[in-house]
Amino acid sequence: MSGAVAVILAAGKGTRMGSPLPKPLVPLAGRGLVLRLLDAVALAGVPRTVVVVGHGADAVRAALPAGVSTALQPVRDGTAGAVLAAQGAAGDADEVFVFVGDSPLLRPQSIRVLAEARAKTGVACAFLTARFPVPYPYARVIRDDGGDVLCCIEERDCTEAQRTIDELLTSHFAFHGPSLWSALDAVVPNPDTGERYLTDVIGILMDRGLGVAAVPIADWRELVGLNTPEDLAWAEGVLDDLS
Repeated sequence: MSGAVAVILAAGKGTRMGSPLPKPLVPLAGRGLVLRLLDAVALAGVPRTVVVVGHGADAVRAALPAGVSTALQPVRDGTAGAVLAAQGAAGDADEVFVFVGDSPLLRPQSIRVLAEARAKTGVACAFLTARFPVPYPYARVIRDDGGDVLCCIEERDCTEAQRTIDELLTSHFAFHGPSLWSALDAVVPNPDTGERYLTDVIGILMDRGLGVAAVPIADWRELVGLNTPEDLAWAEGVLDDLS
């Protein structure tokens, strides 16, 4: 992964956390959410990291380890816009990982599995998925009868039948860098929310004849994003299982 960079999305306010801290710095068992994710990225062997900041940007910057770059998302218009804000800091890396900063349970071995899957298949985009035994408001992976990925749809845009699908993705990606930046330019705002979703890049790449790969992992808990004090309490209860 010598030429790789990880982009971590950490611009959100985290109102539901009920904390005076910016969401990325809310502690899980004494360590900020984004700091735990940075630990996993470093242990996985990704040499460079860019954290996309927004709310509480100065505080987040001050808490980051030496050597971690930052990029400001001036208008928080969705995950696609957040990644695009990091393009300058990411430079011309051929391999671009994208992770969401409120997922501190993601393990280094899963990041390595993601990297290996894209390397072996040569696809433009690989993304982590899992079978969730409980409902979460995440995007669904739509497959054909042969098991190939047809598309990925945000929950708010799913039909009732699609909402019953239990294979979910939560914005943990490995991209071919040039393909990512080109596709981001083609993402349009959702007509209902006005946000630009990173998951739309999957369909854009497929329409361009570029491959994508869903990479299932066994433990769905790694992919859960934490948004509330109740989520934090739950995560503290599973930390030992995932260590």
